[in-house]
Amino acid sequence: MDENPKMSKDSAYAIAVSTLQKSGDLKKGTYESTEKGKRRAEMSKATRAKTRAKKYKIEREKERKGEAPSRDGRDERNTSGRL
Repeated sequence: MDENPKMSKDSAYAIAVSTLQKSGDLKKGTYESTEKGKRRAEMSKATRAKTRAKKYKIEREKERKGEAPSRDGRDERNTSGRL
């Protein structure tokens, strides 16, 4: 909202809900948490960051071994503007 003052609260909320549904934290078409969503809600911000870093490390190792397609150094994950 601060980054885009023209966006309404309703639009921001809809985007957030859609993103959580796509990632599997909310059940599709509802506001109800999945098991994954409940687990992640209990985590601290630091714990979520550690989990994400571990996941990315595993992905990089698979790329090096040739078990996953290479992104050639590109990281196309959605970081919502954060680096």
